Amino acid sequence: MIYHLLRKGEWEKAIKEDMYWPASLDKDGFIHCSTKQQIIKNGNNWFQEESEIILLEICSNDLESLVVNEDLNETGQMFPHIYGHLNLDAVKNVRELKKNDNGEFVFFESKERIY
Repeated sequence: MIYHLLRKGEWEKAIKEDMYWPASLDKDGFIHCSTKQQIIKNGNNWFQEESEIILLEICSNDLESLVVNEDLNETGQMFPHIYGHLNLDAVKNVRELKKNDNGEFVFFESKERIY
């Protein structure tokens, strides 16, 4: 599984269009994703000011687009990148990423799908 964080409104738009095509796909050529271990750090780095963040759990085997694990910024960490659109049937779980009392995102295990 790979994971993708996005704003609630972006996910609602993807549902209406039956496909997810974020601005990063046009700008960077791929959709930024995370491993399970990278979710919280990426959430706190990129979505600090946001309150409603959606976490997509994606089965990379079900993607119509190519997934490449790479370290483009030479950080020593490999990140999964989807080179193309995200077909929604590859999304196996959708949930909110919650913040703790300190305003930091925390990961919780849940089978509850919110969409």
